[in-house]
Amino acid sequence: MLLLPALLAAPPVVAQEAIVPIEQEPRHVMKFQNRHVRFFDVQLPPGYQAVWHTHLHAGVFVNIEPSETTAQDLGAAPVARPPRIIGETYFIDYTAKPKAHRVSNSGSAPYRVTDTEIHMACGGFKPMPDGEGQTLIVENDRVRVTRLMIGPGESIPLHPSCGMLVAVTEGQIRLRTAGPEESLAMAPADFKWRDSFLPLVLVNVGQTVLHAVDIVVK
Repeated sequence: MLLLPALLAAPPVVAQEAIVPIEQEPRHVMKFQNRHVRFFDVQLPPGYQAVWHTHLHAGVFVNIEPSETTAQDLGAAPVARPPRIIGETYFIDYTAKPKAHRVSNSGSAPYRVTDTEIHMACGGFKPMPDGEGQTLIVENDRVRVTRLMIGPGESIPLHPSCGMLVAVTEGQIRLRTAGPEESLAMAPADFKWRDSFLPLVLVNVGQTVLHAVDIVVK
């Protein structure tokens, strides 16, 4: 937070344009928050240019719909970016290095990405072996992120503790715990937060392969 004044000391070229917190950028829609995370669904239609906004917290980004984009950091020249791969997932530590920027959708297709901001550790993380169909993407002192590819009728145990499950493709799932089971219909960019330390098994009860990303907060 001590770096925020430096971010807001905009050069003359943008001095007359507002720089807002991420939750005030119109297309960065916050759909969930608690003391551990905030979840943003970012949808930029073709031709849309985001307003200048800040990123102050580390986050895990999952790409849902690809398009050409142009990104511009405050005080720097715009940079053209090719479309990302659907499901591409990455961690950016904006807590250590805050940033103000804006992104434009310069392509002809919608651009959509989710951002799970990490605000507070959960504690009590205990590693367990990944199940079949689960691949490690990112692991650091803040999060453990895996990709899930689960066929119809298959099941996989999810890591306990705090977790955000993000759907990349649509699917029908059932969550089995020691308590009542929960059934969910998930569309791309849908999410499910869990904060129980009890064992949890995800079952694909749909007819297609489920592609999802599981973000566990340590």
